[in-house]
Amino acid sequence: MAKTEIPKQINEELLEDPMNMELSEQTMIRPHAESVENTVFPHQTTTNNHGDTAWWQCNEAGKEQVQIRLRDKKILTWKPPVSTLEQPTFRGCLLYFYENYLIIKYKDKHYQRLFIFNIHTLRNEEILIDALTIRVKIIGNELFLAGFYSDEELIKITMHPDHIERENIDETYLQQRNITFD
Repeated sequence: MAKTEIPKQINEELLEDPMNMELSEQTMIRPHAESVENTVFPHQTTTNNHGDTAWWQCNEAGKEQVQIRLRDKKILTWKPPVSTLEQPTFRGCLLYFYENYLIIKYKDKHYQRLFIFNIHTLRNEEILIDALTIRVKIIGNELFLAGFYSDEELIKITMHPDHIERENIDETYLQQRNITFD
């Protein structure tokens, strides 16, 4: 499904109610009961091959969260933890499904944070990396993480059906596998 179709799907299948809603090709804006508009942009959405859909939802009150619609039409809400008094933002970040894992990268006040959320067990794990900005490369069930500068930490996460494995790697490992960060 094209990312531009996801807000339309969210509107049609999940959120249809008597409230006013503005839907365009670029966004879906839905007033909440407290008269706050929630916004979903196509680039802040993802789906997997099993019919699960996730989207980053933001509003003018700074209440940003991830909504996950499971294939059985249940809705989960995941509120991104923040380590400051600031609100999380999605600017330049990532929302990606691999099987039952939702990978969420967002910006806290000073640095990016990355979580892997298992939508079946409802467990999430923060992957800590010593960097302000996290570069990500996904190849199959492997997630490669690096700081923005070459001398920072390199990590490989392998996602198995029931658990994830973390391994520290180096530049040589990346070169041997011909892996580059885009």
